[in-house]
Amino acid sequence: MTTRPLARSLAPLPEESLPGLLLRLAYRLDRSPARIAALCGLSRHQHRLPAEYLIALPAESMKALMAAASLREGEPDALTLSAMAASYPPLATMRVGGSRNMASARRTWAFSLSSRYCPNCLAGDGSAIQNAYGGPWRLRWHIPVSFACTTHSRLLECGCPQCGGHPNRPSNTERQGLITQRTIGGLHPAQCRHHLAPGTVGAGVRTPLCAARLDKTGCVAGEPDSDLVMMLALQRRIDRNLTPARHSPGTSGTYSSQDQHFFSDLIAAAQLIRLSWPDSARFAPSSSIAELIARHVAAWTALRENPSPGRRVRDAWAAPQDPAQCAALLLAADTLLGDRDQDGPGLRERIQPLATAAFTRNEANTSAGFRRMDVSPKLSRALAQRSLGFNRAGGHHHARKHVPSRQCHFGIEHVPALLPEAWLAAHFGDLTNPGDVWKPRHLRRVASLKLVEMAGGGTWPHCAATLGIPWATAQRSLTVLKQSLLPGGLWPLFETAVESVAQGLDADASRVDFAARRRRLSTWQVPVEDIAGLAAGLVRLANVESPVTRAAVSALVWARVTQGDHLHSPPVQALREAQQSTKPVVAAIGQLQTPSNRRGARLLLFQRINEYADGLAQACHEGCGGS
Repeated sequence: MTTRPLARSLAPLPEESLPGLLLRLAYRLDRSPARIAALCGLSRHQHRLPAEYLIALPAESMKALMAAASLREGEPDALTLSAMAASYPPLATMRVGGSRNMASARRTWAFSLSSRYCPNCLAGDGSAIQNAYGGPWRLRWHIPVSFACTTHSRLLECGCPQCGGHPNRPSNTERQGLITQRTIGGLHPAQCRHHLAPGTVGAGVRTPLCAARLDKTGCVAGEPDSDLVMMLALQRRIDRNLTPARHSPGTSGTYSSQDQHFFSDLIAAAQLIRLSWPDSARFAPSSSIAELIARHVAAWTALRENPSPGRRVRDAWAAPQDPAQCAALLLAADTLLGDRDQDGPGLRERIQPLATAAFTRNEANTSAGFRRMDVSPKLSRALAQRSLGFNRAGGHHHARKHVPSRQCHFGIEHVPALLPEAWLAAHFGDLTNPGDVWKPRHLRRVASLKLVEMAGGGTWPHCAATLGIPWATAQRSLTVLKQSLLPGGLWPLFETAVESVAQGLDADASRVDFAARRRRLSTWQVPVEDIAGLAAGLVRLANVESPVTRAAVSALVWARVTQGDHLHSPPVQALREAQQSTKPVVAAIGQLQTPSNRRGARLLLFQRINEYADGLAQACHEGCGGS
């Protein structure tokens, strides 16, 4: 059916919302908002105005609205929050359709149907059209992080000064929609559409609407106090990030990486401030800001512990309704975050005590809630619960556990399964003894696990799997080091040594791709003719060309080229998979590796194997031959 144009229409005001335009049209045409919506092709069953229209309009509804209200291309979209979805991640994750999404919107800080408002803005800018029909109900007032009007240097209002009702928040008997009491006409767009509280009129008389003017409480701009100055400064930053300047066409992306995580980080930090209060009180910029947060947390805690029949516990994760309390919470969150580009380690030092308090005092799934937030890598690293430098291995698997613990120029492919002995000697001298045989091996293994975690993130089992180290072997090495280093408080020395290795890898322009070597030699065995060459002239060695010797030499070459453990080499693993004994091969390797056995022919063979392996390693590094 063709939509007929309205007899008189209105051009949308800058930043005006769809419900705001419908209210102004209804007032001008002396019809109810429900009737205007029907004429504009926006109504559904029972003249409903679906709440999801605030997020985006379906294509058919958009065409009908354009035709009825004589709107230009792009204007219907500009009346919805869809334009902000690209810069406000909580909004981008919302799925349109159904009242259940509204609860999710509150919980995730996506948006609120109940609009905050600035009375000065609603009063208009003095133009004839705004004097007659009022100023705009702005779209950004539906975003929970909008708490102040920077134009009029004041905090927003959230309720009617007469009845306390919230704009666009329906009573318990009315289905949630864009406009409260949508079937009632004759009200100015800035009038309260809520019923007065029962009992204010005589029995048997229908409760009248409040109808108080929300634009009559405007204040004259004065000199703001210090708290308001801070709130307005934060609101200006928030507003810039809600509608960020696009890059030039020649740049690779629309927004910078920092912009992408601005809101996610701010909201996550606000949740952490709230969950860890009063431990987080030191991040409130002033005592009055702290008092506002304390009042909010007290009411918020009471709601969680004693939810009323009409409220769900999950609503307690919503943003504070009161603009001043919301501003205070976000100010503390912004202080907690600080300058993330300058103090990555400092951020973790600030975050960790609060995270420990929050996760200890609240529900068991609180930490999982933070892992699901799409925060920046730096905040994710700061939030991660660690044990001895690794993300804790317990709990549910989640991608957030794979955030690297530091910014590395090297990758996980540059880490061998066992730290090279030269690196061990250069960086771990304080942790090794000359006569100790086994501890250095555990140090080499755990150091490699930690380097993988630094470059690629993950728990220690994930890091072990990346390097091809069996879970039990990695756990054994960690246990040995715990027993050796923790009692004497030596673990920080281990972490410092690994960090020095990481810095060396960062600076190395010719890093070795150990992962490529492992792949290349995954099915490799030393050729028979090469075995003969290695044993040439060693007449005192028996059975040099036997399968056992070939497997042992292949394992030793593999271990030296990949800097791995010969017990996990492909020849030994192949015997295990075939359910054959590995003892003969392991014994042959032991005879060559044991220093007391390195004499005469065995010593010469061992030296030739190492030279052969070094040549193969160089060939792998240059990308030619050797396999």
